[in-house]
Amino acid sequence: MSFISRLKRRMQKKRRHIKVAWLGLDRAGKTTLIRRLITGEFSAADHRTMGMDVNEFELGEIKFVAWDIGGQKTFRDNLWSSYMAGSMGVVFVVDSADPPRFPEAKEELWKHVINNPMVEDIPILILANKQDLPTAVSPGAVARALDLHKVQGQSYSIMPTSAKTGFNVEAALDWLKQRILTKIKQL
Repeated sequence: MSFISRLKRRMQKKRRHIKVAWLGLDRAGKTTLIRRLITGEFSAADHRTMGMDVNEFELGEIKFVAWDIGGQKTFRDNLWSSYMAGSMGVVFVVDSADPPRFPEAKEELWKHVINNPMVEDIPILILANKQDLPTAVSPGAVARALDLHKVQGQSYSIMPTSAKTGFNVEAALDWLKQRILTKIKQL
């Protein structure tokens, strides 16, 4: 089912809940980012997601339903694709302070998101997280490592964030929200 078909179905039901799949390798900061959006605070006590968590938060006129799916290999292989169905957007989180894992992140991004036919026409937001750490590399370096210059025909953006400090988190999600609202207005 195409992105436009999903949007039309959502609008006909007059619902403003937008399902967004949150993906990324384990320890990238997905859960911490979601918790910051919900509470406005950083918590070092966030737990590792084993399986998936579903959370809701509002950004303006849209209520995001965040499907936070564990980043361990077993979850990537068994859950990611099935939980992408029905998503109106994808947030892919990368630990920008862990360059040795960039090749693995690239492989999973391309396998489960960019080359996935269920993601056609869905905006993809890539978060270069943990920019507060001194070892973090720039979003441009992350983009090069992920081969984002090869992406064709999909709306995507890479943005720097820090779940710890809150740097750019809401602004990044606003990009995704605007892409979804633009698609809705085109109906």
